[in-house]
Amino acid sequence: MTAGREGLSETDRDDVPWGRAAVPGIPIPPFVDAAQHGSYVRSLQTFVALLDRQEPAPATIALLAALAAEPQGPGPLSPLALRVSLASFFPAPWTPDAMARALEGSFSGSPAAVRGGWVWYGDPDYRASRAGDGWRIERHERGERTRATLPAHDDLVLLWMDMFRDRFPYPIAHVRSSSAASPADLAAAAAATLSAHAVNAAMPYLTSWRTEREDALAAVRGEPGASTPTR
Repeated sequence: MTAGREGLSETDRDDVPWGRAAVPGIPIPPFVDAAQHGSYVRSLQTFVALLDRQEPAPATIALLAALAAEPQGPGPLSPLALRVSLASFFPAPWTPDAMARALEGSFSGSPAAVRGGWVWYGDPDYRASRAGDGWRIERHERGERTRATLPAHDDLVLLWMDMFRDRFPYPIAHVRSSSAASPADLAAAAAATLSAHAVNAAMPYLTSWRTEREDALAAVRGEPGASTPTR
């Protein structure tokens, strides 16, 4: 964890890619036309597919298909695309202004601009003020104030992504609902789907995708890729 962030309380975790650079050229909402919107969604789909460890899992393919089916006209992101963007820390070149607009209306306590920075939430409430290249964060709850510093300008967007994402969707960390089928109830059907998916995963188009993905990730790590022979 980067020094200076400890004052952010339970929202400050090591599972946030602090300091990660955004990818230039990806359009950000609100989109002026369907072409911009489609470019964002296709980039998001590619990023989600890169996050899988092996073949694109059946759940990943289902999510990619759901994103593809979303309306892609001018205007804002759909709730699905926004939530996937937050959950995955999608590296579009969000500005605080654009992220605040995207969160407004979809989440309670979303950021609002104030003189010199931003405020959000109600209890606790937070304030962000510019501090050099980064941000000074003040957390206020029941009379107590704690402070932290985000060293990089883009870290404010990452902080909001972390705060407004759903880290524990059902059934992760939930008490199982009596109205929902249990893992034991669903296991046989899930095993059948996985067996069927194994046939799909061996197809040339998914083999090619895995090679492309591993080459791209290996280049970042400075390692030989799937299509690069070792010496």
